Amino acid sequence: MSTLFVGDLHAKSDLLPLIGMAAIRERADRIVLLGDICDDWNVSNNGLIRFFETFTSWYRREAGEREVVPLLGNHDVPYFLKQGSSSYARARAVAPGFKPGAHRRVHELMQNIPFQLAWSDGNILATHAGLTRTWERRRLGVDYMDMPVEEVADRLNRMLLHPASLAVPMTDIGPARGGAGVPSPLWCDRGEFAGDGDTCLTQVVGHTPVPTVLNEHDAWFCDTFSTASDGTPLGDGSMLLHGDDGSFRTIPLYGG
Repeated sequence: MSTLFVGDLHAKSDLLPLIGMAAIRERADRIVLLGDICDDWNVSNNGLIRFFETFTSWYRREAGEREVVPLLGNHDVPYFLKQGSSSYARARAVAPGFKPGAHRRVHELMQNIPFQLAWSDGNILATHAGLTRTWERRRLGVDYMDMPVEEVADRLNRMLLHPASLAVPMTDIGPARGGAGVPSPLWCDRGEFAGDGDTCLTQVVGHTPVPTVLNEHDAWFCDTFSTASDGTPLGDGSMLLHGDDGSFRTIPLYGG
């Protein structure tokens, strides 16, 4: 199966039909959304609700045509968690751009979408920001380099079953983002990922804005939709296609 990897959407509803058309154009069997679906610089509470209602409708249509895998990013986790829980309070405290007035409706809509923390096809590991050897050893307690990659993804996804566990990667923030800990797969910066050394895994991530889809240190970085606070694009909107022959190819948003 061929997979289209899509970087951080950040509440940009205009991207959704273009992504769907790219999947058709490239005959992709699967779309993997690399997290940070929610929040943007200037989106309001009502604006985020409207976006997520649009996103939900888009997801349902696309899922009827091909497999769609939405991953959680650090901007998404506070909406995923139930309001009033201690885990929600911990996540909200470190969530930039969080819109508390949108939480109730977005949380309700998220319950009908099968979000994951990680995805694997047996060869690739996809997370929002990247899994480092240092964080894995500290939090999972095992050496993932000796594990099948599907088992690594499964270990991460089990955190979704326990809100207290999900709060752990949400609050594990490294120095690049102003924290003092070892960065988790929700927060790992491109530089922190590079500094961890060889992970012996092919990874695909978003989170760190890049000018175009970029491959380095056995990882593909795909956050090309993010903007500066004034709306200036930081990337070219490219996406990553993993073909059924095992090849990787950068895909333009508008074709050509």
